[in-house]
Amino acid sequence: MAFVYAILIFLVFILFNVYIRVKTFGMYKQLVQNRIQFNFMDLFNQQKWDQAKSHYPDSVELMDRFRTHIRLTGLLFIAVIVIVLGLLFLIRMQA
Repeated sequence: MAFVYAILIFLVFILFNVYIRVKTFGMYKQLVQNRIQFNFMDLFNQQKWDQAKSHYPDSVELMDRFRTHIRLTGLLFIAVIVIVLGLLFLIRMQA
């Protein structure tokens, strides 16, 4: 049974990796092509984010989509870690 849990953990990480590569890197590529620059911490500070958006008025929608996606990806990452820890706990309890 531990082998099945190990496979599940592996699949969860693979799916999360594919999700990040497809969605996040696609949007990031668009930002780079449009030469949009901002600090990563600006994503979490509304005042700094509004200031960064004011520099690129033509790309506000793309920037907001990227910001929302990064925040949701962070939450998804936390969920994946909780799931993996839960599966590891199940493996330990059955051993």
